[in-house]
Amino acid sequence: MTSEDTPRLQGISGIVLVGRFLSELAMLAGLAVAGYRLGDGVVFSIVDAVLLPVVAAALWGLFLAPRAGRRLPEPTRFVTEFVLFGATGLVLALSGLVVAGVVVGVAGIGFAVLTRVFAKDG
Repeated sequence: MTSEDTPRLQGISGIVLVGRFLSELAMLAGLAVAGYRLGDGVVFSIVDAVLLPVVAAALWGLFLAPRAGRRLPEPTRFVTEFVLFGATGLVLALSGLVVAGVVVGVAGIGFAVLTRVFAKDG
């Protein structure tokens, strides 16, 4: 693999892609925290804290990631991202972390939009 095969993170598209990656990590972390807080008892809290981000990561890897084998076409991919980030924000808000829910939801959806504007197929 040569250096031409590897995309470079330069300019506004690089900033957008880094922000998008960080928002994806925040989504997974938010799902883990919300799952733990919403679980009934220690065992269910741990199961929820593991299960929610694993399901989201599996969906992302199968259908949304740039190298996904069954990558969804636009606009279905955007709607799926919107639902995942919105659901994360909602679950965080329901767990008592309203500000974190709003931040993760808005940032994730915002970076999903910015990716389509500045980084095209990110």
